[in-house]
Amino acid sequence: MKKEDTLRRSALGSYVSATVQQLENYVLKNDIHLSKKRKSSLKRLAFKSDKVLRENIVMQSVPPLDVINFKNVPIRYSYSSFGRREQRWGYGLHLKPFNEEGDSITIANMPKSYTQSIHNHKVSEYCLSVDSKTEGIYFPGGKREKIYTTKKSQILHFSATTPHTLRNPLNKSSRNITFKHSSALTDWRPISKLNGIKTIRARILKGDIYKINDFETHKEFKIKDSYYNYKIEIIRLKKGAQYKNKHPFDQFIFIMNGRLTVSHKSILKSCKKNDFIVIDKNTEYIINTNTFCRLYTVVL
Repeated sequence: MKKEDTLRRSALGSYVSATVQQLENYVLKNDIHLSKKRKSSLKRLAFKSDKVLRENIVMQSVPPLDVINFKNVPIRYSYSSFGRREQRWGYGLHLKPFNEEGDSITIANMPKSYTQSIHNHKVSEYCLSVDSKTEGIYFPGGKREKIYTTKKSQILHFSATTPHTLRNPLNKSSRNITFKHSSALTDWRPISKLNGIKTIRARILKGDIYKINDFETHKEFKIKDSYYNYKIEIIRLKKGAQYKNKHPFDQFIFIMNGRLTVSHKSILKSCKKNDFIVIDKNTEYIINTNTFCRLYTVVL
């Protein structure tokens, strides 16, 4: 899988996906009836284009340590039924051809004053606010909507089947990260055809903070329910910090903010915001920071 080929395919996939989304939003807003055949054709087009956009670019990495620069990441757009669009991209936390063949993360860059389409999932969802506060809106039956507001580095948890949406209330863009297992990546239903609603519940997770030394602080979230069992760790490193580690599992690190170098023996890579580091298990690596950095890691 070459990055040039991936970008070429994703550009076409993104165009088709965006067109289908906008058509579906138009049909919904204007209460237009489509024949079963036309609905099937749209569904087939959406499936094919989304499949291309879920190609796992982590396969492009060269072991034992490599960096996927953000400029080489395929970009897609999600069009809200409320209007406008947000930028999205994702990484498989594995080395199979498509993201949905294992665990993965999806990152959304919400523009200022943007609201996602109302939707739900069969599984629970944990959404980490990366940059600033994010509003999580859910709908408890026929009652007035409920709004939870997270701060930076907090998680919004929606229980399975809870209809919800995210809103960026700020006058600047804001990113969020969602961890997904295989079925969760494709399990998204708009308000026009929601999954059956069994539970309506949401909450905020603030995480536990551990100060290692004057240069290094960790924030940890232990996620466990009927659908998930994993740990999220946000590592905060001050300018001039050195972080050295080796794990008995493959390691995937998303750079939330800052600039750094990561090295292993003769391998030396420079990284910055939105880059993604892939490290093979039992590989000792060293991170040296050029600025204040926040790093997102997942332990499965």
